Amino acid sequence: MVREKPEEERKMMERSLLRISTLRIMVSELMSLTAMETGNFIIKRSQIDIRKVVSEAVEAYRDKAKEKEIELSLNCEEAAGLEQVLADRDSMFIVFKNLIENALKYTKERGHVSVNVEQNGIYARIKVKDDGIGMTPNEKDRAFDEFFRAKNEYIANVPGTGLGLSIVKRLVEMHQGKVNVETAQDKGSEFTISIPIAG
Repeated sequence: MVREKPEEERKMMERSLLRISTLRIMVSELMSLTAMETGNFIIKRSQIDIRKVVSEAVEAYRDKAKEKEIELSLNCEEAAGLEQVLADRDSMFIVFKNLIENALKYTKERGHVSVNVEQNGIYARIKVKDDGIGMTPNEKDRAFDEFFRAKNEYIANVPGTGLGLSIVKRLVEMHQGKVNVETAQDKGSEFTISIPIAG
């Protein structure tokens, strides 16, 4: 029996662990999607300060941003309406966590990711913007499709299930909200979430 070289063994182990982690995430996300489709996903709305939820999501990824030397910034507008968003706190955290995680994944080292929270009429509007690899027009059209992942040299080395944005869209729509993306290849992406304010 011929043994692999230590470096090759290490790389094989890393790839195996990455696949296991991706499969575990996929199972969890599939369970969430199934629950949404069957009406068994329960959201518990209450008045929340959306700025606090977004801030918690940003802080959860500070270390990941530092690892890639990415500048991760947060700007929250001072507006009373942002304290009165009628939403499920846990669901909103999942939405912002997914968007920030994606922005960091698809932004190269020493890049920038900004998160902005503002009031726009009857909506709280949250924007997650990066200067990463962006998307082609076709990729943009399919961004929220289940299991869709763009195919390019950079993404081939980035773990993912192709379910995160689909979950984001469903959760936002369950809150009577809207999600939009503006993007261009090699120029980054900006995701905008609009959630109704109570009252």
